[in-house]
Amino acid sequence: MEPQSGHGDDAVARARELVLAEQFEPAIALLRKHLTTHPDDGVAWRRLAGALIGLGHHPSAVKAAGRAIEANPEDVAAYRYRALARHLLTRDRESYADAKRAVELAPNDHEALSLLAWNVLRVDRDAARLKELVQRALTVNPSSPAARGAVRGYRRIHRRTMAAAVLLAALPPGVMLLFRWLVTVDTLSSDDARWVIWAGVVALAASFVGTLLGRPAPGALPLLTLPQVVATMSAAGIIAAGAGYGATRGVLAAAALGLASAAISGFFAFSLYPRGARGGRVPGESTNGRRSSSRMRHARPETDLS
Repeated sequence: MEPQSGHGDDAVARARELVLAEQFEPAIALLRKHLTTHPDDGVAWRRLAGALIGLGHHPSAVKAAGRAIEANPEDVAAYRYRALARHLLTRDRESYADAKRAVELAPNDHEALSLLAWNVLRVDRDAARLKELVQRALTVNPSSPAARGAVRGYRRIHRRTMAAAVLLAALPPGVMLLFRWLVTVDTLSSDDARWVIWAGVVALAASFVGTLLGRPAPGALPLLTLPQVVATMSAAGIIAAGAGYGATRGVLAAAALGLASAAISGFFAFSLYPRGARGGRVPGESTNGRRSSSRMRHARPETDLS
């Protein structure tokens, strides 16, 4: 049940109209003035949080939503606002807790379910759980912009992740093989050189295909899991080692080539992996949340302003 403003209903109602019209600055000024004389008005604090999110002042929105929660610990909308503000600040673990609490208080709130789905992907890397939460949100509201936005975001991330996996598996061995061919061209026979040159060209072509696959998902950088990192390293090492052995018939030389390719692949893959782990930030998202904001602005709970 939504808490009601105990005082200054006209000011809070006017602020609601301003926020709906996306006139955030006058709404913030009006609410701050109101709260100087009515500091315990939970609805005003919550609406201030929404206006601050609209203006991009996410740290202040977290504090305002917190004051709303202090006034009413069961204010679902306030938890959602704070979860969204923390999401945009990439404070993943805290956003996760707020979104989870919102869903506990309102299991059929499609916006809370959508926010929790985003956090499940960011924190737990659990695509199956994300799909389950989004399906629940769409069951409640088939036209939910927040849920549909989460689906689009997941598809973009998944596409870019698969493209990155192809790139990391093919590019390092391709570069290594072509480099080996260039430095050993005089010592390799024409038959042996084919193992190196053609394998390198095919690997580079696969890298190019991976790049093209990722182009339809701009701004959604990969969210590699540990098994995917290991798979890219293994593929890179096997490609390079196999081609190297075919050219030289030398086990040590082939192993060195494979290990070098796997190490290069692993270096770049692991540079992506830890940044999306629990408590970290998703690769490619800036610390001020601007990139997230473009995808998650739809999640601002307009219905809370009614």
